[in-house]
Amino acid sequence: MGKPITDIKRYTVTKEEKMESDLAEVKEAVAENKDAILKGIELLKALDEGGTLDTAQSFTNAKRTALERFVQEISKEQYTPLLENLPGLIFLVGELDVKGLRDLTTRLNQGIKEMERVPEDKKANIFEVFKALKDPNVNRSLTLLLGFLKGMGKN
Repeated sequence: MGKPITDIKRYTVTKEEKMESDLAEVKEAVAENKDAILKGIELLKALDEGGTLDTAQSFTNAKRTALERFVQEISKEQYTPLLENLPGLIFLVGELDVKGLRDLTTRLNQGIKEMERVPEDKKANIFEVFKALKDPNVNRSLTLLLGFLKGMGKN
């Protein structure tokens, strides 16, 4: 019969082997996520060029002081109405029809551009108003405005 094993030597990974293994794992992760890493580098570059990265780093280094100053400033009485209305404002923003609002602002901007083309001293008479109603764009705008007023007046 053989001798019983009394001395068990455990295999230990050397520091060099561990570093080699970790490096291979990192290389594999870099290869698999190349596009995301490049986008991340571009984002960091843009943040750095805009000065945002420096601001974020400074804020992180002095976060306690910055937060204390922020709390001191926001605690002033002049901000009380803002803080009281903030929850309601957040819920209001959640209820907004963003697509409709975007369409409205686009139309408002178009209307402002047209308005700027009209000379300041020009005055319209009643016949020009009736004539303008035949213009499909004017008629559509007036119809939209009337629909808006009707909807706004409902309970």
